[in-house]
Amino acid sequence: MNSWLNCTLVIAKGVDRGIVSLERVSVVERICHGQEGADDKFFYMYMCHFSQLHFRLPLDDFTMGVLCQLNVVPTQLHPNSWAYLQAFRVLCQSLYLRPSPHAFLYFYDTRPRQPTTWLSLVSRLSISRLDTFTQSFKHFKDGYFKVVVKEGEKSHFLNVDGSTKFPFSWTGSPSRYKDMSTDELSAPDREVVEVLMKFTDKLPTKGLVGFIIRFIRLLILKVSVCDLNCLNVSELK
Repeated sequence: MNSWLNCTLVIAKGVDRGIVSLERVSVVERICHGQEGADDKFFYMYMCHFSQLHFRLPLDDFTMGVLCQLNVVPTQLHPNSWAYLQAFRVLCQSLYLRPSPHAFLYFYDTRPRQPTTWLSLVSRLSISRLDTFTQSFKHFKDGYFKVVVKEGEKSHFLNVDGSTKFPFSWTGSPSRYKDMSTDELSAPDREVVEVLMKFTDKLPTKGLVGFIIRFIRLLILKVSVCDLNCLNVSELK
């Protein structure tokens, strides 16, 4: 895991790495295990969340809000559904719209409908603005680690009353969504939906997720150039 962490960004740029402790799971730990007996609050994340879908910790309010609305832990939502979430966030931000959980979930139904293990989001074909994401996440269930919330940094993940901002333990009752009506949306959420519905063609989910990679590479390049310009000439000899 250490070698993977050395080449994969997990903590967002500019955020103190001490907000969490990233720990390897033991041979007996499973992603469906609860918090019983734990001294600190924790949750599990898949490696593909960071290496392929480019999420960063701490999770933003939109992402945590979606998990809360669906009543699932991060590892309970299938990676393909995380791709839709990431693409929607990038699309809204590029249009200067504020992404919200309800506006996002308006475009999707949940599957399967009966209580099960992993939850998936299925596009509502008649209204979806993002194309189908079919990338294969081979063996994603085997690549996960524990994120332990540090005592002094709980505000990133916990509310003032001590409750978690999204489920930390595997839930047996994920929320179900089917053909959400615009009447169920608030005025701001309805505005987001109306703007996105103006796109006549479906937008590329994979391309929007890939945009994050290019943006990160650009930031790294700009930082490198800045560092080079700040160097003393003698340091280059």
